[in-house]
Amino acid sequence: MKGTLLICDRDRNVVYYNDVVCSALNIPAERLDGANLMDLAEEGYILNSASIQAFETKQLSIKYVQGKMKVPILTVSNPVLDEDGEVALVVAISFNEQITELVTREMMESRIKSTQLLDLLSAQVSANTVVIAESAAMKSILTFLSRIAAMDSTVLLTGETGTGKEVLAKYIHNQSARSGGVFVPVNCAAIPESLMESEFFGYAKGAFTGANRDGKAGVFELADGGTIFLDEIGEMPILIQAKFLRVIETGEVTRLGSESSKKVNFRLVAATNRNLEEMCAQGLFRSDLYYRLNILSVEIPPLRERRDDIVPLARFFLNLFNKKYNKTKILSYSAIKWLEHYRWPGNVRELRNVIERLFITSSTDILDFESGYNVLPSAGSEPLAGPAAPGRTGPEPAQEGSSLHDAVEAYEKQLILETLDACGGSVSKAAGKLRLHKSVLYRKLEKYRSQAAITLPAR
Repeated sequence: MKGTLLICDRDRNVVYYNDVVCSALNIPAERLDGANLMDLAEEGYILNSASIQAFETKQLSIKYVQGKMKVPILTVSNPVLDEDGEVALVVAISFNEQITELVTREMMESRIKSTQLLDLLSAQVSANTVVIAESAAMKSILTFLSRIAAMDSTVLLTGETGTGKEVLAKYIHNQSARSGGVFVPVNCAAIPESLMESEFFGYAKGAFTGANRDGKAGVFELADGGTIFLDEIGEMPILIQAKFLRVIETGEVTRLGSESSKKVNFRLVAATNRNLEEMCAQGLFRSDLYYRLNILSVEIPPLRERRDDIVPLARFFLNLFNKKYNKTKILSYSAIKWLEHYRWPGNVRELRNVIERLFITSSTDILDFESGYNVLPSAGSEPLAGPAAPGRTGPEPAQEGSSLHDAVEAYEKQLILETLDACGGSVSKAAGKLRLHKSVLYRKLEKYRSQAAITLPAR
């Protein structure tokens, strides 16, 4: 198989690909024409995308890309910057096995981009975590995390519950030189205080009645060589905090009932939805531990403050359920509008739960809140603006006997025409908002010319 070539414009739309891309990536040609990279990732065609990373970092990206293809493909994505330093194009080239081996050996010998190479070697782990980031806030956070991931410094993730702190912790791990090691997540709030010491530090043979006769390794030992993620670290008892601080400072852990210590080497990522600084002032959290944790602090904004992420996240979750249950359900226009205006006090976790409930209880393949049973969030959480409650502001229900294809086409037509109107008739602006290539949008508008009283703008 010869190498593949794929070029995307600044809006991440595919503008060129050679004749082997479709077979190599297992993407139908009709799906790839004018496709957007983010949509392809959302639909599972490409995971761990080198091109998406090149757009985000404005730097050369080398990754083993996975997805629906038979085997992972080594891909080199190079961003082309315009005079303002913004990404104008990304050119992605993928190699066959022989070239892959040669490139990998040369990279090892020259020690160029060592952290990217390690990411290639652990691509199977990296591909399991997808981070949806359309908002400027989340893109900025991912850029920062990508920059600090190569270092071993402790990271403290803060923010409301349900904002996706564990997903970002996995992202840090997958982007780091430790990505080939284990990722050990621990919810400090879920471990009973009486068991916390043995769970963290482990215990020696015969340490106490009922203990495993061979002893047991604690999570610090299990994370050796990898990353440990301590969620809800503000719930860790004071007594355990002192012993934990010693592990961080000395790199040694001593099992319960043992007199000898063992060296451990792990990267620590901690997370909390509480104000640790206030807890220190109240004597509920050790200030020395707080200062050791607060080396690199990242606050994750709530979902209501990064509204550009809501619909992409909803579609991502819906795609997961479609794959799991072999369905082809889509969100109605009215459902999308309501999702965009809801306050989301439970953040990303609540969004996933709502999509799952809507998916399971809906009686149709076009999902809206009227087609499901008891789907709506609690009445105490009102929309930020717009509709006070979900309602049919989009296309009318399909007529009896209409196919799903007809319903989807009607929805697509209305969305395109409304977007074009909102953009003052500018096809370029509408194409950007819809994440379509301009030529694709023109073809669709030509099709609608005979169906609606519209005047096409000049090309």
